[in-house]
Amino acid sequence: MCGLVEVVHVINLLDTGLKTYTAMDTLQRELHARIATGQHPNTFLIFEAESTYTAGRHTQQHDILDDALSIIDTDRAGSVTWHGPGQLVCYPLVKLAAPVDVIKYIRAVEGAVLDTLRDHFGLDVGVIEGRAGVWIGNRKISAVGLKISQDATLHGISLNVNTDPATAFAGVIPCGITDATVTSMAEEGVPTTLAAVAEPLTAALEHRLEPLLAPITTEGDVNVYHPAG
Repeated sequence: MCGLVEVVHVINLLDTGLKTYTAMDTLQRELHARIATGQHPNTFLIFEAESTYTAGRHTQQHDILDDALSIIDTDRAGSVTWHGPGQLVCYPLVKLAAPVDVIKYIRAVEGAVLDTLRDHFGLDVGVIEGRAGVWIGNRKISAVGLKISQDATLHGISLNVNTDPATAFAGVIPCGITDATVTSMAEEGVPTTLAAVAEPLTAALEHRLEPLLAPITTEGDVNVYHPAG
């Protein structure tokens, strides 16, 4: 019998310490391969990274101000950015219904961040036409960098919760945008924890993405990843 998989599996690694970007990238690709073929339920992967710079597909050399930085090339959209302590990273790894509408997916992910920051933390956030992510005026609080392969998604959201403004993003032009700045929830007067943000964010993501998801059918049991420890 084929069973319809409806739940979203959440892998929340926030209480297991800082993670290397490469380890999380390997994990997301393993999950993506299984989700794309119906062997694993749709999954939200949540973590806090060690300090790391990554360069997306649209990175220009002039976006990197410090040539000595170690930068990891990625296949997500967007330019160069930073991940590290105080930043919540969430990868929605889901199978989308065909035909995939990329714009609807991007707007749904951004919408989940908007819902979370407005409804749960009272921040006056919005989007800017022609620019990805979530903003407070000309201050970017959350970046969105995505990829879709085999109708299944990779990469996702980075949300600045309590990053150190003196060190975060130093040495690069974040997202290649020269006429704006980067901010965090703490800098906007909302001190909180990554765990406190993760719960409403995953709920908002599930709500926003549900209309876009493909019904996933599997033969027999679905193998679900459970992190050790």
